[in-house]
Amino acid sequence: MGRSDPRPVTPLDLPAVKRAVTHSLPLDLSTALTRGLHGLEDAMLSSVPLADLGSPTMLLRNGNGSYVGQFRHRVGETIAQLTLLAPEPQEGNAREWSRLLEAMSVEAGKRGAHLLSAEVAEDHPAFRAFRMAGFAVYSRQVILRRLPGPVRGGRLGLVRPEMSHDTIAISTLFANTVPRLLQQAEPLPGPDCCGFIYERDGQIGGYLGVTEGKSGIVIKPYFHPEVYEQVAEIILSALLYIPRAEDVPVYLYARAYQDWLRGALEQVEFEPWTHQTLMVKYTVVRVERAENLALAAPLEPHRLRPPVADGPIHWHRISREGRLSFWRRNGRRASKRS
Repeated sequence: MGRSDPRPVTPLDLPAVKRAVTHSLPLDLSTALTRGLHGLEDAMLSSVPLADLGSPTMLLRNGNGSYVGQFRHRVGETIAQLTLLAPEPQEGNAREWSRLLEAMSVEAGKRGAHLLSAEVAEDHPAFRAFRMAGFAVYSRQVILRRLPGPVRGGRLGLVRPEMSHDTIAISTLFANTVPRLLQQAEPLPGPDCCGFIYERDGQIGGYLGVTEGKSGIVIKPYFHPEVYEQVAEIILSALLYIPRAEDVPVYLYARAYQDWLRGALEQVEFEPWTHQTLMVKYTVVRVERAENLALAAPLEPHRLRPPVADGPIHWHRISREGRLSFWRRNGRRASKRS
């Protein structure tokens, strides 16, 4: 089988996809840690017949190999999230993966996404493919893990579940504590997660976005620096409200700008588990309609109009006074002839 261009997966490609996903690389670690790798792969296979809806899946064939990638995008959202590559990229095939990643970026742009993001370990062979495809590192992160077991410490009442009226205050905390560049790449956790609030002096000083699944619990914390001394107790208090924290691992994201969290959490049974980078590429955004620039002309009657190359290039005689000057339609002087 020869080399092909990346294209959307069809039901006829299911056998190749099933073979590939047995050894896949998750790029949305939060989902993989809560659902488990098999759950992520099952979700991919179930969405293949609907590849043009919420989870577009693309395929590239090269020789006897198949390269499969999938991203998740909800209609109306500006961010698309890569979910996995399959089979897991190895040394030496970065060029093929970069072609597939570029094609998925274009596809995400057609759907209206402004950027495509992925979580990749910097020492993984896939990292080179992402850089070749034009992805940039927006943040580095450490994911800490707490093994299943009884929650020791913390106290009920220190935190409370989030309510609908907390939305504005949570958004304000997010805007004031997360670097602006990172805000563009990863918004607040979506509707599939719950959250816990820590208040001090009537103000929200901390918010924990919590996502639960059969395989684990993921926490994305947002703290005002002034509550540093209470962080460990706040985390443990939130775990008291999550009974399954005694039965499954708990993972907590610490971005580069939150490096101070590591020391506090290592005191309460959280240990560094893996290091990753958040990689982002801006896409080609779909244009809904072209602006009619002719409508603006009367506002500036004397402005210079840009050249428009809408047909074959012609030569026009401008003067006969001693010399003939010829000009191209685009306004650049081409030559002079006597």
